[in-house]
Amino acid sequence: MENFDYVVIGSGIEGSWTAYQLIRDAKRKASVLLLERFPLPHSRGSSHGQTRIIRHAYPEDFHTALMPQAFSEWKQLEKDSGERLLIPKSLLCVADETGYGGLDNTISRLREEQAKGGNEISFKELSFQDLAREFPQASFSPNHRGCVEYSAGILLADKCLATVQAQFKRLGGTIKDGFVVTSIVPGERVQVKGQHEGKDSTVVTGKLAICSGPWAKKLLEPLLDRKIPLKTLRVPVFYWKIKENGPGMIPASYIDHGAGEFWGIPELEYKGLIKLCSHSTADEADPDDRDKAFEHPNHQELTNYVKKHFPGLEDTPSIIETCMYTVSPDNVSIIDNIPGDPRIAFACGFSGTGFKKGPCVGLMLKQLLNPEDKQDFDMKPFSLKRF
Repeated sequence: MENFDYVVIGSGIEGSWTAYQLIRDAKRKASVLLLERFPLPHSRGSSHGQTRIIRHAYPEDFHTALMPQAFSEWKQLEKDSGERLLIPKSLLCVADETGYGGLDNTISRLREEQAKGGNEISFKELSFQDLAREFPQASFSPNHRGCVEYSAGILLADKCLATVQAQFKRLGGTIKDGFVVTSIVPGERVQVKGQHEGKDSTVVTGKLAICSGPWAKKLLEPLLDRKIPLKTLRVPVFYWKIKENGPGMIPASYIDHGAGEFWGIPELEYKGLIKLCSHSTADEADPDDRDKAFEHPNHQELTNYVKKHFPGLEDTPSIIETCMYTVSPDNVSIIDNIPGDPRIAFACGFSGTGFKKGPCVGLMLKQLLNPEDKQDFDMKPFSLKRF
């Protein structure tokens, strides 16, 4: 049996940042092991891919409140590693009357956070006339309005993940991939049992963090002795070609707060292609069947949306990729201790909004596992008890 002060299950962005935050704790000088189900790198979870939007613009105050520290942590990682990970890129949020509530809440959260001294937050409200003038490449109706956050950006996702893991290893952390966890035995020293390289293997730790993404439900329910309200979704990611003689695509990332919650990222991944997606095209799937062949989903709603609002794009996707989401009933992550066992903490159910918050999730789990430390985060919005 191998012994560690901390073990983290799952080397996606949440688990990798958690392991990194734990190994950075100079006060404890702890030994930390990061376990991964698949050989690294891989594309079977939720953290692979080339880009993710990072922003302050959220309808929920507790999300917006996390983002100044998240931005700061990502920029510090850039400085420490010498890697470019965050590309500044404005974010356009729009809504028609079906999404005014979400848009208004987002603007209110930005204004409130800016008033607290968030000088790094920069944004502007946009009327329909403003949208038509500043983003003529898109076609919005007169009942649309929006805001643009100039302080948003794009994270280079695969590079971010590799960099966090490299920094973790540089500080003395251990990564063991190809380790399939089969059971967790709580106790004074927590036992993590599994299969590694075809053999039974057990790791023993004082404290455990579970960040197993789509596999969270399978690992957590035996510990909780109850059902946990999570769904795993297979989400298609669409890339659309820019027409040769068309008006082009908006020079910003994009979120529609109206029906369907459409979102997009400008031409950064594939030359001449725009990422534009909707969560409405997702279907429920077992994460162990993640790589099975499946029929491409019916994306007629998304095609109609492209035709209506982005005349500079071809109306048939050129590339369709796949990602896994683990979704909670209220689309807010669950970050908590196993009830009655402060030695085990977990984070799951990020519902497509977790990548950018990875540095803060790592600090939250560190806080849960070390409650004697200063409490920097309000954990109530993420508590399992809300269900």
